[in-house]
Parts: sequence; structure tokens; C-alpha cells
Amino acid sequence: MQTTNPWAISVLIRTFNSQRTLGQVMDKLKLAEGDEFIAVDSGSTDSTLAIAAAHGAQIVPAPGPFNYSKSLNLGFRAARNPWVLVISSHSIPLVPDLLAVFRAVARDLPPRVVAAYGSSTIDGSGFPGGDKVSHYTRENYEEAYYCCSNANTLYRRSIWEEIPFDETIRTSEDRLWLMEMLKQDYAFCLVPAARALNKNQYSLRYMFLKGHSDTRAVPHQPQSLRDLALGLGSLTKSFLKGGMPVGNWTRCSAHVFGRYFGSFEKYDNTPGK
Repeated sequence: MQTTNPWAISVLIRTFNSQRTLGQVMDKLKLAEGDEFIAVDSGSTDSTLAIAAAHGAQIVPAPGPFNYSKSLNLGFRAARNPWVLVISSHSIPLVPDLLAVFRAVARDLPPRVVAAYGSSTIDGSGFPGGDKVSHYTRENYEEAYYCCSNANTLYRRSIWEEIPFDETIRTSEDRLWLMEMLKQDYAFCLVPAARALNKNQYSLRYMFLKGHSDTRAVPHQPQSLRDLALGLGSLTKSFLKGGMPVGNWTRCSAHVFGRYFGSFEKYDNTPGK
């Protein structure tokens, strides 16, 4: 049953053995009247489901082989609100009331704006340029495209109903969905004040393979050693300044290496590859 509150938010969190960070994420999200938690779970065997249930979440199983798009579509179908905040189970909000920040922005969004992207960074930093909300279309999207993941993003559910996420692809579903929206003259915005800390707990092997897969999933050119050095250098600089814990640094470095080696493989975004 869909809610009649035009500003209510469904918080969609994809989970899998997320007990180390899920509670921190949910504790920091202050639900208002009509808001809800939805946990789309891919077979957790730790205390993830107990944590989600303790926060009153609707738990949606995602059976079968894991697929990012499938999990998102299951959560959107279960959502009863006009706005859906997709946030990673390891993206810890860094502002006192993240939902209030997004809700205030949503009230002023033109109908053609389909998504509002908050930051979810490994050092807790926001987007460059201060706290002003910036809007982008297909004419200038390249200025901000690198910021557009679904680790901390508010979506207009009615637009998802027109075009769900593509379940025939393996990864990069967030950016490919946005590209389709831009082709249809929709727009998006960045919300610098909606900040979160990406505190992922994946293994080094997983992060390497994720980087490898992410690069192959979109048309690309081979990276140079300079590209690799710049990526690792940026991470190391932030680490040495105390901007991230050693765990984040090593995991993200593994991801950078994965992207580098994946750039020499041919384009392939089919499931299971």
C-alpha cells in the first residue's frame, strides 16, 4: 500500500552479513512519520537480520544468484513511499539528520530531477564546491558523473516505475540507469551536505575483483601506469593525513589495482562474468 505523504522516504539497504556496520547506519537515520526501513537481504548468516528487525525494517529476501539490479528492484517494489533513499549497509551518515537534509532538498526539486546524490566517501569528505545543491543535465553531466553512485542516493520512485534497474547486467547499474535518464532529458543533482563515511568491510580479494569488474562493465580504455599511480597516490595522501583508517586504505587500494588490470580486458557487463 502506497503512502499519501508526498515527502515520506523509504530507506532501502542491501545487506549481506552486514552486522559490523548496519546498526551504525540505521541508528543514525532518524525516521519521521511515514518513513520506513527496507532491508533487501542476500542470505545473511550473521546477526544482520536481527539488527534490521530490531530497527523495524521490512525484510525482503533476494534469493538466487546475487545481482545488484535485482536487489534494488525488489526493494523499490516493496517501498510504499514516493522517495527511496538507497544507502549502503556500510555508509555511515555523518550529519545529525541525513533524512531531513534529503527531504528539504526533495521539496524544492523540479519534476525532471530524478535523483539526488549525497556523498559516501572513504574519508568522510563531501563534494567540492561547498554545500550548495548543484543540478546537472545531459549537457553538463560529465562535470559530476564521477560522483553518481547509489551508496547514498535519494530516488524519485515514480521514475523508477517507468524504467527499473537493468537486471541483465552485472554491475554499474546505478550509472547506466542515470545515463538512460539523461537520454530522456531528465536531470540529477548533488547534495554536498548529505555526507556519509563509506566504511566497507569487504575482503581485499573482493575489492580487487569488484574494481576489475566495475571497469569492464562500461566502455573503457586501458589505464596507464600514471593513472594507477594517481589513484594510489590520492588514497595514500588521504591516509597519511589521517583521513581514513588503514583498513579502508588497503581495501580501496585493492579496488584501484583491480580497476587498473580490468581496464586491459574487453568490455563485458553480462551477469556471472
